[in-house]
Amino acid sequence: MKIGNISFAEPFVSLAPLAGYGDVAFRRICRDYGASLTVTEMVSVKGLVYGNEKTECLLRLAPNETPSCVQLFGSEPEYFRKALALPELNKFDIIDVNMGCPVPKVTKCGEGSALMRESERAAEIVAACVESADGRPVTVKHRLGYSANYINAVRFAEKMQEAGAAAITVHGRTTEQGYSGVADWEKISEVARAVTVPVIGNGDVADFKGVEFALKAGCSGVAIGRGALGKPHVFAEEKREPLLNIILKHLSYSLEYFPEAVAVRTMRKHLCKYLAGVRGTKELRMQVNSISSAETLVRALKEGLGEQC
Repeated sequence: MKIGNISFAEPFVSLAPLAGYGDVAFRRICRDYGASLTVTEMVSVKGLVYGNEKTECLLRLAPNETPSCVQLFGSEPEYFRKALALPELNKFDIIDVNMGCPVPKVTKCGEGSALMRESERAAEIVAACVESADGRPVTVKHRLGYSANYINAVRFAEKMQEAGAAAITVHGRTTEQGYSGVADWEKISEVARAVTVPVIGNGDVADFKGVEFALKAGCSGVAIGRGALGKPHVFAEEKREPLLNIILKHLSYSLEYFPEAVAVRTMRKHLCKYLAGVRGTKELRMQVNSISSAETLVRALKEGLGEQC
């Protein structure tokens, strides 16, 4: 499996970008468990160009994120050129362009999956990135189309390949679906058959059975997004550690990168995912939402999950 000049071991199973969840600490623990590649949360090219302070946090990298990948979003080729000229992006090995975000506040600006309705502009963005990336591979993530009546994934992927994309990730839903319904892997498979660059399937994969299914569908690899929330060990073929150990490791990483208050607050939403479906944790789930110190959080977790230690 190769993306441009970068080789990966097989099977290729990456962590998809996860807005609000895919911070550096979570990406680091997913790499610990075997994620082939981890991608930053999407970063605005205009935010980069204008020096938005929030982008600095989004661009942090963990020591095990090699090769590294940044996902950029925007709607104007010139801003992608300007962003890629900034030294902040020099540390990234792969440049990914977001053309799949379905969130209205993004699409109403002509960004994210709205670009699937403007394939010429999308191709110009990819070409601009290829010209400005100093030989680094440029990849694209997109959806099946904007709506059930406007599914153009095959034609769109072909256009991205022509513009220079080195790999394409396809999420098996339309923009209008958001994250509802079921990912259409038959249509992802159609894209994989239509282009010669690697196609990475995305949507509803939550274990290695899903990975095997995706590979049989003709994909070169799989990107797991929501299926990794609360389960960073999904990238290992079998869970190797007790849940408590995984959570404490994640917390320790968060404390490395963020102030204590921010790390604890961030862990709360991850804990909702970690503890979902775990019997006997209802009281613990309620308790952690009012905790603000790491020491108290660790004590509560050890008491609440002690039997699973």
